[in-house]
Amino acid sequence: MSQPCRGGGCPNRRFNERDTLLAEPGVFATRIGASFERVARDLRGMDGLVTVTSNPVAVMTQIGGLPQASRAGERFAGPKSGAALRLRPESVAAALAVERAACGRAPCSVRFFTPEGGALHKVFLPSLIDDYAFAELTVDWGAAEDVGAAETAVRDARAPDAACWSRRGLGFHLDSLFGDGGLRRRTLLPAWGRDEAWRIDPELAVQCLGLMNEARAPVTIIVPNEAFAQMHVGALDDVRRAGDRLRLCAGDCSVSLDMAEVDEVWVTRHDERGRAGLTVEFYDWGFQCVAQITETGDDPRLARFWRRSVEALPPLRA
Repeated sequence: MSQPCRGGGCPNRRFNERDTLLAEPGVFATRIGASFERVARDLRGMDGLVTVTSNPVAVMTQIGGLPQASRAGERFAGPKSGAALRLRPESVAAALAVERAACGRAPCSVRFFTPEGGALHKVFLPSLIDDYAFAELTVDWGAAEDVGAAETAVRDARAPDAACWSRRGLGFHLDSLFGDGGLRRRTLLPAWGRDEAWRIDPELAVQCLGLMNEARAPVTIIVPNEAFAQMHVGALDDVRRAGDRLRLCAGDCSVSLDMAEVDEVWVTRHDERGRAGLTVEFYDWGFQCVAQITETGDDPRLARFWRRSVEALPPLRA
């Protein structure tokens, strides 16, 4: 049985899902040249969409409408409730519109991949049962768009000195995960200073989430990868541990996290327009960020409850 890679080994642990998918009998896919915004515009308003963002350790699944999306570098205004998406299109190597298989049960879908064929983000369309209607959409998505430089400009979230990162907003910190999955971010965390970022016991992080569940305190759950960061804001309905698998449920959103692949958990500070915040960050054996949990609600009492609960988590002893 294979063991998890320690010390930053196995930089690419995703299997080639793209080639595996295309090799299945009866599966037909069309390459998408249009921008994500063009695709999202056509999908917005459809009911029952299933959006999935994953990395080698965590998977977030959201059922409902298509989350509002913003690009890396744009001003970030997180939702007060429900789902949202942050993306860096430059890190997507390929996008496919996948038709319903004639002999299968999988619905039509739109999928985004890494250069190695690993899945980054998927949108399943179970309510779209008209194959002709989906084919018409794929025709419109086939042509590449001439996106202006202003639209593709991406703020370099790595430029400022590490000591100043804790005074930046949540959008800046999300953008720092793109491209390398947060590898460089993790490298810089010790340079923040012990008051701004400290490592904690992963089991204490799980217990803290259980406390948030009991208190029905709304939290923001984020599952990132090289190109997408999908998030959900709302109270946790369930925090369940089965062996190494941690499952979080909040409304129409569920997150599965393989704790056996989590090597480190850090607490970090950020500043969202003058409002101090704390984030619990999960890192795998390859030092890539696989999940983040923070608080972005409007209720100052619940914000204080989150902040005091997280600040009370003691640093891990060396």
